[in-house]
Amino acid sequence: MNKIFRLKSIALLSAVTLFITSCSSDSNDDIFIDPTDPTAFDGELSVFETGNDNRTVTIDAANVSGTNATVKVSFSSSSNTMRRLYVTQNVSGFGAVPYDFAVAGVTVDDKKDGSLDLSSDNGDAFEFAIPFPVPTSADSNIVYTIWATTGRGDFRDISKRNAISDTAIGTITITGSGTSTANGIKSFTQTMLAAPLGDGSSETFISLFNNEVYVINDGIETAALWDFGYFYGFSSNASLASTSNYPSDIIDVPAISTLDADELNKFYITTSSLDFDLITSASDLDGITTPTTERVTGLSEGDVLEFADQYGNKGVIKVVEISGTDGTGDFIKIDIKVQI
Repeated sequence: MNKIFRLKSIALLSAVTLFITSCSSDSNDDIFIDPTDPTAFDGELSVFETGNDNRTVTIDAANVSGTNATVKVSFSSSSNTMRRLYVTQNVSGFGAVPYDFAVAGVTVDDKKDGSLDLSSDNGDAFEFAIPFPVPTSADSNIVYTIWATTGRGDFRDISKRNAISDTAIGTITITGSGTSTANGIKSFTQTMLAAPLGDGSSETFISLFNNEVYVINDGIETAALWDFGYFYGFSSNASLASTSNYPSDIIDVPAISTLDADELNKFYITTSSLDFDLITSASDLDGITTPTTERVTGLSEGDVLEFADQYGNKGVIKVVEISGTDGTGDFIKIDIKVQI
């Protein structure tokens, strides 16, 4: 039988070793590694509210045995209880995305927004031994960023409910032998947003942070990540709207997410004269002036839109296909280019 150490709703299996620095009645002898043994780790990262810590770690992939570097990650907070751990991964400057532990062969029971849930036993202090994939020969480096929050945070805003301070993060950089070819933009093709359904089962909203499309019913955990959604109105026809400006008579986002309106992302969008296909780097988007509107309507295939999100990133959208109206199986397909 698999031996599992539970942290409330996190199950860190054999690939992740948990160290407890606060009192706990749980036994973890079967997965315990002596934290005083320096050979057990490729690096040690610590983020403390008080006292000396080590918030920046650099590891040379050439010195790592295997495909993962194992890092001892330690956090402590005396003022606030830590509830969640957020980890992002940025490969060769192509943009940060939520770190997927499964890539390193780790199974975790995480929140739907991708964060890990910390138990009350670990609210004041915790230590994990976490495996992080090293760069391949085609990558120049991978940067992992880690922080703890007092509740639901935001992968794009490390200050949101940060348990230690607005800027308290740990950074792990694993260097490789490749050369980065990042051009400062992320491109998403043939992204499909479904027309919203009354039962909440449709994948209607998107986050440009990770090009993830979200089901309406998952809003309690994920709506804070959404940037905009699709709808087809009787008079407005095919339309895109910022999460904070989405028509409440179609989907009441604050109600289905239980979020205050000020926690919903603002996404400013309008029609554009830019040639979508000629956008090849971040500098090509610098000339966009933040639009004053958070909704575009009456869309047709081939339309190009320009936008700016509330984090300062600019981009363009091309409407590829519109199918049907507001029923089951109806959708819009779009191509997206956005600054990292």
